[in-house]
Amino acid sequence: MKLRTTRTTAAALGLLAVLSTAVACGTESTDVTTHPDSGPGARVDASSSTSEEDLVALVEDAYGDADLGLHRGHRPVLDVLEEVLGLSHDELHERMDQGQNLAAVAEDVGVDPQALVDALVESRSPAVDRLLEAGTLTQDEADGYRAALEEAFTFRVTWDGEAETPTFAGLDG
Repeated sequence: MKLRTTRTTAAALGLLAVLSTAVACGTESTDVTTHPDSGPGARVDASSSTSEEDLVALVEDAYGDADLGLHRGHRPVLDVLEEVLGLSHDELHERMDQGQNLAAVAEDVGVDPQALVDALVESRSPAVDRLLEAGTLTQDEADGYRAALEEAFTFRVTWDGEAETPTFAGLDG
């Protein structure tokens, strides 16, 4: 009987660890086939943005979800984080669970935090470029959205766990 109880307890703890990781990543599912831009902090897919409202949502998403602690729902940008930092998802979690923000993680692995910010901005820039090419945005507006993305991702990378997350309502907001 004791062996069965031990196995049940171990299985329950394993499930709890998986679920807490899923929540911290910003995905509501443990399904590994989930689209990388799904979950909290990902209201719009950067690859299919077609309006200025979509860009506003992308900037808002770039700040991340403060309710998820230092993780901020990194699932939507996980591919960029893994590529630039050279860490697996699990390794990233270990460091963030120990209290490191993305800037500290970057520095620990020899990456300038600004290089991480630049890569994150670049990952969302095609959405801006698409609207610029379509004539929906002027060059000044496109530059403004890129600057807003830079500000939002800088906040996300350097967030200390205390500062209130800013909001973005558009270039005129």
